[in-house]
Amino acid sequence: MRERICTFGPEQSLVGILTEPDPAKVLPEAPVVVLSNVGLNHHVGPYRVWVELARQLAGRGFTTLRFDQSGLGDSRPRREGGADEFQRAREETRAALDYLEQKKGQKRFVLMGLCSGVDSAHAVTVADPRVVGAAFIDGYTYRTLGYHLRFHLRYLSPRRWTRFLRKRKLPAQLREAGEADEVYTREYPERSQLTQDYKQLMERGVSLCFVFSGGMGLSFNHEGQFYEMLSPLKLEGRVTYAFYPRADHLFSVPEDRAELLRKLTAWAVGTVPPRALTG
Repeated sequence: MRERICTFGPEQSLVGILTEPDPAKVLPEAPVVVLSNVGLNHHVGPYRVWVELARQLAGRGFTTLRFDQSGLGDSRPRREGGADEFQRAREETRAALDYLEQKKGQKRFVLMGLCSGVDSAHAVTVADPRVVGAAFIDGYTYRTLGYHLRFHLRYLSPRRWTRFLRKRKLPAQLREAGEADEVYTREYPERSQLTQDYKQLMERGVSLCFVFSGGMGLSFNHEGQFYEMLSPLKLEGRVTYAFYPRADHLFSVPEDRAELLRKLTAWAVGTVPPRALTG
């Protein structure tokens, strides 16, 4: 495995780390995996998850680019204005694909995003035919009847009432400190539009992987919700899906993170044409 710094994009202002496998281990026809920022985390990802993933994938013969969008991590802010954050992320993700095609001769890509990183990954996957696979971690969710039943039934838990009563005994200042305000919101596409997007991607032959954690409890709270919220598509058996109810949103526990990496690596191998795996 080897890792090196690369620059690309407008004025070579975007900075990334290209992780490549040992030449003897290169997997023929493997798509290049592209990873970008998770919120304000730079290209290592939360708890170095992107570093670990890139190196695991290199061991399986994949090349990976993890890069910082403009104004984050090592990448300089863009000089020209006008584009909003979402548009800028889309443009810079496509700039990463252009760079890999021009410099490395790559024409097949897999995008992976976590939380807000899903937004640009989804948009580029829909728009760019070079993308043959996409993994969305804690991406778009929609509350369903099953979600609401489980959400309200939780109030019947004696343990929850015990915690609530204990909290009421705390001084007001401590109670307020523990009640976090919402500091970040995302605009989800309409469910009908998302359904159409996924339908289009599957018809195009794009491999899709969806992962949800227990950290999404305010909008996603049971394993069947994924299929329930997108029921018109009948996704069961057609996509890769995993729900880790004990994991937090950033997979901070090493065991949870290791399981996530195993899932993503196994799915990525599945994006390689069978002839390349058996040749």
